[in-house]
Amino acid sequence: MSHPEYAPDPDPSLNVQFVDSLVPTLTAGRYKLTAHQSLTKGGARVDTDNYLDTPVTQDVEVRAPRFTVQPEWIHGAYPTPGASGLYDDVLPHVTLDRATLPWEREAKAQSGTRLPWLALLIFGEGELPDTDPHCLGQTDAKTVADLIGSESGVVLPPFDRAKDPITEDDKQQVCRTVLVPAAVFHALAPTEAELPLLTHVRRVNEEHQRVAPGDDLIQVGDYAVVVGNRLPRAAGGRYVAHLVSLEGWQARLPDGAKAYDGPDEKLRLISLWSWAFETIPDHAPGFAALTEHFVDTEGTDGSALLLRVPLPDLPLSGKDQQEVADRLGRGYLPISCRTESGRATFGWYRGPFTARYVPPETDRERRRCATEALIQLQQYGVFDVSLATAFTAGRGVALADHQFGAALLRLRGKVRRAAEKRSRATATTGARSRIEHLAANGLAGHLREVLTTPARAQAVSAPVQRPGVTPVPAATELPATAGLTPECLRADADLHMRLTSDDTPLVDPHDDDLALVRNRLLDLRNLTGVPFAHLVPDTRMLPTESLRFFYVDANWTATLLDGALSVGLAHTFDLTSDDLVFGPTGVAPLPPQATPATGLLLRSELVSGWPALEVRPYRNPRTTERETTLRVLRREALADDILLVLVEGVPGRVELAEPQQGVHFGIDEPEEGGSDDPVDDGIIRLRQIDPKSPTPLGQETGAQFPTRPGLRSFLRTAGTAGPDTVLNVAALADGLKGALSLNRPLTPSEFAIQMINAAQRRTFTTVSTAHTPITTGDHPNG
Repeated sequence: MSHPEYAPDPDPSLNVQFVDSLVPTLTAGRYKLTAHQSLTKGGARVDTDNYLDTPVTQDVEVRAPRFTVQPEWIHGAYPTPGASGLYDDVLPHVTLDRATLPWEREAKAQSGTRLPWLALLIFGEGELPDTDPHCLGQTDAKTVADLIGSESGVVLPPFDRAKDPITEDDKQQVCRTVLVPAAVFHALAPTEAELPLLTHVRRVNEEHQRVAPGDDLIQVGDYAVVVGNRLPRAAGGRYVAHLVSLEGWQARLPDGAKAYDGPDEKLRLISLWSWAFETIPDHAPGFAALTEHFVDTEGTDGSALLLRVPLPDLPLSGKDQQEVADRLGRGYLPISCRTESGRATFGWYRGPFTARYVPPETDRERRRCATEALIQLQQYGVFDVSLATAFTAGRGVALADHQFGAALLRLRGKVRRAAEKRSRATATTGARSRIEHLAANGLAGHLREVLTTPARAQAVSAPVQRPGVTPVPAATELPATAGLTPECLRADADLHMRLTSDDTPLVDPHDDDLALVRNRLLDLRNLTGVPFAHLVPDTRMLPTESLRFFYVDANWTATLLDGALSVGLAHTFDLTSDDLVFGPTGVAPLPPQATPATGLLLRSELVSGWPALEVRPYRNPRTTERETTLRVLRREALADDILLVLVEGVPGRVELAEPQQGVHFGIDEPEEGGSDDPVDDGIIRLRQIDPKSPTPLGQETGAQFPTRPGLRSFLRTAGTAGPDTVLNVAALADGLKGALSLNRPLTPSEFAIQMINAAQRRTFTTVSTAHTPITTGDHPNG
């Protein structure tokens, strides 16, 4: 923060620094520069016949934007131009790349305080009847010559042409204007005292990542920010924001000498920049109320936040009932099924999301059919069909994806042909080495013996061992002419070793088919494409307005991939082929599966109401300044009201937060949630502005204003034009001054800090062991 007449050097310890103003040394206007010089020698003046002492004067004109602005000076605006959303708690604002623009023209209040010459006015539907009645962003094109002329029934801008003349070139400029009823201008325009509070400079020292449209903290530098003084109505409607020039209009401001002459007057304002947006009615509970419901229904130690069918409250007796309760507690569900013989029975099913940690199988073998994945519970005579269902689901997803199936078959064909080629080369090399061996060990004598021995004797006689001849070892290479038959190519370690003994891979690592298959397998491991009924088999596990946490069963997902790779299996070499490509020592091995992996399912209006809702998993339960976040494996909205998030590892705490859409301004929602109109129960969360306080600058102090929620008393009285959500900025700043225990008025930068529209968050913390993700929630904060 700074005195209004200067801007301090950037503070490297602050990512974002708020400055009252950035006033140029010379504002727009005409100046006379005078220069003179004199010579001295030994401290005494040298007589130069006064010709050096004669002053030299030069007239200088400082030009500044007056009638238009360049589009590249507009860094961003919020709400985003053309956007439609919930903006009834937001003060629209525009961010300017030209940080000195609001102060480049001279404007002073009656008290002598320096004022910006710009203001942001927010008009609703019907408030610009002659220019833009439906708030579509329309303006009237006028030349400057038109504006210094006359227009029937219209008050034109009263430029100070004596102090700042308008040139002939200026007269040819075309600018955008709006025709505003005087009553509307009187109801919307800020007072002289409010103008400085609605304009400040934001100094950004570090780059910030865009997370949603409208984020204006993207590049390092200084930005001027002009904030509107009107909240859009909670009932919804279209609005248009105009950055207008106040040159000559100071007397018409609400506290000016000629504020309002009657409802029939119309003022022609220059609109330097404008944009339209729409706010929609909000009759749904807010972020705080929705997330508070999760806390209210979390159960004992957060046990109700686990993904499973609610456990019965009835007392259990007997081993069998305890077994049923245990399986329900682990996330199982009893389902009807039929055996291969057609007998109707029931079995246990659990999807990939479990309420308890499931250790991955060690030394698991690949399953080639669903039957191999069935688990028989002999004690009860029923089956656990979980893994068998996973296999069938993986096969079904693969069969439905024609590109995957075709690419997998082509890839296996490429591996097969490469293996045949390598086996023929190996067989040829083996035959040559045997001939050389025979030649070195008396091949001529051996041939003579063979040729001179009768055929019958050759057939029945035993092999003759010649003295000094080493026996020829039997060939172990694959026959060159036999081909790769199932009988000779088994999925065994010996075959794998022989086919990978060469450093040259069997298939190009950059092969398109290989990349497609591998990527689809990785997506499938994150359960992409798996029917939702396989993930959540019963609606009682995920009721309306609920949040559920879970572990991901690595055995389920591994069997899911087995099912996908079962497509097109013709013989055992296909198993070896897949291992040669995707195995641990293959051409393109699949990375190790994240174990343990966890996640959450959110079924709530939060999903549709906050599309950019932030889900932040942290490794440790305690809050630290720079805490390690866990990698999100998958985040996807499975339906309009269902969000799935998979996380690598077990988080110590998880935060649900409103989207961090840059630094915006407005009012906040109370912790317990509010009514349909945020003005009725809105609050402002106070932030630290004392640099001597141990609390960092800008951080919330934990207090709020007013103590009793509700800001309607800080609105202007609705005038004849009907704007009823215009803030009385001066009264609000005075109230904040008292709440912060200041003995001086708030500066523009301090007021901007207090009006930051804080993003709320709700934290869920692990309170038990790492393998039991039982969580509890706390109240939101900014």
